[in-house]
Amino acid sequence: MTLSEIVAVTNLPGLYKVAARRNDGLIATSLIDGKTQFIPGRTHMFTQLDNITMYTTGEPVALKEVFASIKKNEAKTAVPDGKDDAALKQWLEVVLPNYDKEKVYASDIKKLAKWYTLLNNKNLIEELIADKPEGEQEEKSAETTEVKKESKPKTEKKPKVQKDTSAKASTKPAPAAKKITTPRKAQ
Repeated sequence: MTLSEIVAVTNLPGLYKVAARRNDGLIATSLIDGKTQFIPGRTHMFTQLDNITMYTTGEPVALKEVFASIKKNEAKTAVPDGKDDAALKQWLEVVLPNYDKEKVYASDIKKLAKWYTLLNNKNLIEELIADKPEGEQEEKSAETTEVKKESKPKTEKKPKVQKDTSAKASTKPAPAAKKITTPRKAQ
């Protein structure tokens, strides 16, 4: 599973794993209770977790890297409950020391803590962190296709026969077919 397969949905709690995509929404499975449902795109907005970044004093940090940092520092500081804003801010300072204190709100930190707890309880954090970057996967697939192309036996090509083009073709278009109509009978 990758972060691109997991979405956050507006006005719905928790995270969802995308089962299928439709033109008018998503069919998704809740990671909280495991129920699969259709979520219409007209009333909800979807955000893939691989598109989420955290503001820092430097460049924004991808959510995957934040999860990795939380996992690494989990022994030092446990994830606090979402009720105490001061404890959440202290926790984030340990996990991501250079986060932007003006742009990252307490509600964002609460959401981060809830998502991490949910994914960690489902034992998905290790799998999500261990994923290779997309560039490496594309290179690997390109290498395998090159190997497949090389391993195919080559067939002999037949020589092409050239047609005699000395006779000129008619430049006159073919006549259009005539439509036959019959008058209707009067009643």
